[in-house]
Amino acid sequence: MVKIQTFIFNLVNSTLTLIKILILSDLFISKHKITSDTKDCLILGNGPSLNDFISEHKNFLETKELMCVNHFAETVYFTSLKPRFYVINAIELWSKNVEQSHIDRSDKLFISIAEKTNWEMFLFVHASAKKYKRWSINIEKNSNIKVVYYNPTPVDGFKFFKYYCYKNNLGMPRPHNVLIPSILSAINSGYTKIYIAGADHSWFKDLWVNENNEVLLTQKHFYDEKTAKALPVHKEGKGQRKLHEILIKWVYSFQSYWEMEEYSKSINVKIYNVTKDSFVDAFERIEV
Repeated sequence: MVKIQTFIFNLVNSTLTLIKILILSDLFISKHKITSDTKDCLILGNGPSLNDFISEHKNFLETKELMCVNHFAETVYFTSLKPRFYVINAIELWSKNVEQSHIDRSDKLFISIAEKTNWEMFLFVHASAKKYKRWSINIEKNSNIKVVYYNPTPVDGFKFFKYYCYKNNLGMPRPHNVLIPSILSAINSGYTKIYIAGADHSWFKDLWVNENNEVLLTQKHFYDEKTAKALPVHKEGKGQRKLHEILIKWVYSFQSYWEMEEYSKSINVKIYNVTKDSFVDAFERIEV
């Protein structure tokens, strides 16, 4: 009986996912070709621990292809480390219907990327960004930057169906954190050893509700750990998330890491978490 229920559950989810892919995914995204002398990729998350990691493991960084995320280009590390890959997943960075503060931040980010990148770099961007031009105006002027689009469509259902979608860039585990498309992009680029630094994910310690029932979070990054303030969590660039919406988003993130771990094992790819005191429990921990 349980097997029958599981089959029906997977069949329904696979069917719904297929419909989502046909509606939401860009089926004509061109495949990117990456050639590299190493099969090792190091993803630099934006957690507070990244400062110490970079200062203490310079030799380790020099032997890996580097991938950074979101606002990394606004830091001094961008031009010194010269990451080969850059992944952006926050849709408020290109959407129009967002608060002005997000527009200002995104303009600053993409100008930084366009002006500072004097080496070949692959910029992985959410497929929905293709509909907007504001973010790409300056990027297109820099021939060193190769834009690669990915489909963030959440994939559920039979394991073989999910893995086919992952491999062919049709979708991925729920991408509620930029590390999900980062890991999958690294895998699809041919890397067989993936290391993750700066994945603290220790938000639970900085979440609270004030007397006005506002949910506030002090989101600390390696570039603003000492100056970060408790602020409401915006929902796609506008409004405020309720507590349960934030917690659900986090649940999906941690669940997606386990999905990526299972997928990586099936294709003989190793994912290592080298972040000190990380809350991510899906990947093998090692010291470097």
